[in-house]
Amino acid sequence: MRNIHHQRSKARRIALQALFQADAQGGDFMVVLLPRFIAQATEDIDLRQAASNIAGGAWDYRETADQWIGRLVPQWNISRIAAVDRSVLRLALWELARQPDVPPKVALDEAINLAREFSTEESARFVNGVLDAAWKEHLASAVRPESHTAAPAVDDPPR
Repeated sequence: MRNIHHQRSKARRIALQALFQADAQGGDFMVVLLPRFIAQATEDIDLRQAASNIAGGAWDYRETADQWIGRLVPQWNISRIAAVDRSVLRLALWELARQPDVPPKVALDEAINLAREFSTEESARFVNGVLDAAWKEHLASAVRPESHTAAPAVDDPPR
């Protein structure tokens, strides 16, 4: 079990680097260069597939993630957030919203560690604050106690 989690962490790390590159170079990177980028990062076929899935999923989810980020930190235009931090947030929000097999605490902890590794300690605190607010908001809106009805899906951030 530990090995699976370690592999997922490695895949997440590679995917983050790919997301950063795609953000800098544009969407063509994901179509044309992603396979080569990931192949250079690892020889492990399973790890390549996992990294590609994570990067592709987070990239496809970025507009929704950006809306969510923009609403949680309205004082920051998404383009003003450091590119690494933006990529970390997009990846983590995708995992929270679209990967029910990833425990939320794991997604948050991994994102904070990635921000700390690839950015700064201040970035790790920023990422932690944004993701904590996103998760609390999702939990608060997931089930409305007074009506026992489901709220909008997490991929439609509460307004």
